[in-house]
Amino acid sequence: MAFLDEYVAVMNRHTGLKVYNGFKRGGTGLSIDAGFGSGMLLWLEDGQYCFDEEERGQVRTQGFFNSASMELTQKVMVNYTASILRHSLGLQTLGVPIRGDELPVGWVLEERPTWRYAALDGPNGEHLEFYSMSERYCVSLAWLYDVSPSELLHAYMLPDGGPLLRQWLGRPYIR
Repeated sequence: MAFLDEYVAVMNRHTGLKVYNGFKRGGTGLSIDAGFGSGMLLWLEDGQYCFDEEERGQVRTQGFFNSASMELTQKVMVNYTASILRHSLGLQTLGVPIRGDELPVGWVLEERPTWRYAALDGPNGEHLEFYSMSERYCVSLAWLYDVSPSELLHAYMLPDGGPLLRQWLGRPYIR
């Protein structure tokens, strides 16, 4: 859970958001208050780490992304909130790939009949399990497979995204 403390410190210091790590005090969630009754949540529900937007205190059951892997869910959270951080730091847009046709060579996104995405399989036997309402939350996970949430957060704070994200500098960020 050390990354969540790091994330809270960075976001509270550099953005207008109010981020609180409830996991630290034995709770089951991290809240990101964007003001005016909206924000985002990362929480634990039935053994799955979930992430979603919150509006007027309401969130979808299991969120728009969930996984038994906290690390995958943290990466989705970082990617989702990176535009807020970069804007607050006065940095150029940096949008990672989000469409299924932008997957790295050899990666396959598993789609379920219910319009949900359930896994990513890589060319070297990698298998990432999750549930997501949209491919846009999953595709970047293939590109960032071997990167920690902390490395990702710090790359987003570099003006050019550093070696990790530089190739997508100037690309629009779409939520």
